[in-house]
Amino acid sequence: MDQGLFDTAGDGAQRTALDGLLSFQGLKPSAALELQSYDIDHFGESERYAGASSMPLSAGATAIKRARLSLPVLTLSLVKTFPRIIRGYDLAHAIAVAVPMDHVTSTRINGQSIGSSILVLKGRSDCLVYEPAGRLWAVAYFSLPGREPWSQLDDGYHLLSPASDVLASLHRSISTTLETAAHDPDFLNEPTSRTAVEQSLFVTMDAAIRSNANRGPMHSTTDSYQRIVAEMERLIRHDLAIWHKTTELAERVGVSVRTLQSATQAICGMSPHRYSRVLRLWSVRKQLRTGPARRSVKACAIGHGFWHLSEFAASYRAAFGELPSETLHRSKREVI
Repeated sequence: MDQGLFDTAGDGAQRTALDGLLSFQGLKPSAALELQSYDIDHFGESERYAGASSMPLSAGATAIKRARLSLPVLTLSLVKTFPRIIRGYDLAHAIAVAVPMDHVTSTRINGQSIGSSILVLKGRSDCLVYEPAGRLWAVAYFSLPGREPWSQLDDGYHLLSPASDVLASLHRSISTTLETAAHDPDFLNEPTSRTAVEQSLFVTMDAAIRSNANRGPMHSTTDSYQRIVAEMERLIRHDLAIWHKTTELAERVGVSVRTLQSATQAICGMSPHRYSRVLRLWSVRKQLRTGPARRSVKACAIGHGFWHLSEFAASYRAAFGELPSETLHRSKREVI
């Protein structure tokens, strides 16, 4: 397969790309494309490169998948995610470009709607991403280039809204590249082909940045909301056995109850009480899976402020699709 054919490779890939969408149905593992599935407990292993961590909002029934193609300088992934909150990122001397490959528009970063925008993360980014529905993202990860337009970007996160034709071109490039890796891996065994494919991706990403009206990090009044939420979370995590009332949290953070509620809703998409519950439930699950061998469901629940065990079990099952005792028993079997 030569470069001319790559430009028009795969009628199916082109049709999919024209619609701006790509699914895992058109992909399969190959010598060039790594394809993996994860559950919510192990997805974090795939996020370590970005210094991020996900906290599930619900277990859901959607399989979590990742396809990964490694090129000389750039790694291109397609990720099917789950409802979650993401904390991070820390990309030392690197950039991640996240391109939505679906029509979901409910995701927010630090309280700002991502919508269908491209998300660029550079260096260390203190972000909280609220993703109430699972999404399909294409993510390009690469070392920081010493050239424009990348060198002009400040550290942090950037939301790009390129022209529609530029975005369509980027979708086509991503779709064709991944489907070629799946169905014609021999083409990518050639060093010249790999370099040409990578350069094609860089050209379309460069164009997306250059056509965007706003190149600076997105700052708004939600900056103060982010600090409020961070302080509230610090207080909650300081002693998970204690449930602070919203009025007490607001007083200790130094804001009104209304401001605390507004901040938590804007950044996390939920009330302070619900956010506290989500934090505790996920912490319980991690402890049940990885804690001391003699741990018990009761001890974990009480240690996280859940004194009514039947209500706790119901909340846990609603969040993760299984009882806490089932999580514990499975973790013990895995150790054995």
